[in-house]
Amino acid sequence: MKVRNDTKYGLLLGLVAILPVFAADVPGSKDPAGVKRYTGSEIIGYRAPKFDELVLPLGPPTDMYRPAYTKSLNVEGLISRYGYLAPEGRTPTELFRNYQLEFQRLGLVTLYQKAAGEPGWFGPTMGHVEDEDGLGQILSYNQDQERVLVAKTKDAQPTYYYCFVTAFRDGVIPDRLRPEMTKGRALAELIVITPQAMEQNMTLLNSEDMSKALGDSGKVALYGINFDTDKDTLRSDSEPTLKEIAKLLTTNPGLKIRVVGHTDNQGKSDYNLDLSRRRAAAVVHELNTKYGIAANRLDSFGCGLYAPAASNDSEDGRTKNRRVELVKW
Repeated sequence: MKVRNDTKYGLLLGLVAILPVFAADVPGSKDPAGVKRYTGSEIIGYRAPKFDELVLPLGPPTDMYRPAYTKSLNVEGLISRYGYLAPEGRTPTELFRNYQLEFQRLGLVTLYQKAAGEPGWFGPTMGHVEDEDGLGQILSYNQDQERVLVAKTKDAQPTYYYCFVTAFRDGVIPDRLRPEMTKGRALAELIVITPQAMEQNMTLLNSEDMSKALGDSGKVALYGINFDTDKDTLRSDSEPTLKEIAKLLTTNPGLKIRVVGHTDNQGKSDYNLDLSRRRAAAVVHELNTKYGIAANRLDSFGCGLYAPAASNDSEDGRTKNRRVELVKW
């Protein structure tokens, strides 16, 4: 594939409006929504958005072999990844400066920035994120040329952007990139994390999933058990999850569980604590009377708002906190 190299484009005007087709791009790839690409760049690595989590650096790395930093932020959401090869003759400085201007155009808030030569080597910790496309090594071996920019939108539930710019120096080159990957060729990786509600995806645990989680961590959070508002009455749409719990206990006759109720922080704490206890007891009663699980294998407890799984400052967080957990007894 041939890289476009048109010298009429200047240093600070390299990011242009997204065109519908770039023939040299990875098949099926596309630019992130609303973000312009540097003129003549091609997408050489692409990961479509999928729900995941990421340690976002807000300071220099403290460990060369894992994502650990002097300051960081754990984020989750729809994570997408874009690897760009800049045209011949463009420098990492030029490429990075254009991304700074693009982030300004988008009105993003800068959370962290590292210029070339400043402390920190991000290649080993971030350059291989979800390296399905073999770009990890060519992004990792040029500490002196690394530049990093981390920013977010001003929304209550922000979208996060991680921009990593370097120049190729060493590493195994994927066959599809030969002979274009010459020493000094500027590269950019852009990772975008957009928020997404979890509730629908969290209802899909089956008995095997539950068993694995109990074995791994001693507990499993369930989001498919639902109650009438402000009541301990189980709704009919809870039945699929209750059946999977019963299957879990039937196929593991030695297993005992505690059913633990959790709420968000809306309302008075004493009320939420009592409600969570009554709801947990209702699940135990249903498993005993309807599904025939022996009472001596079940226990119930309510934590109310006192053991959140996420921040209660957003609806997504409150949704994650309204849950029932099974705890290995």
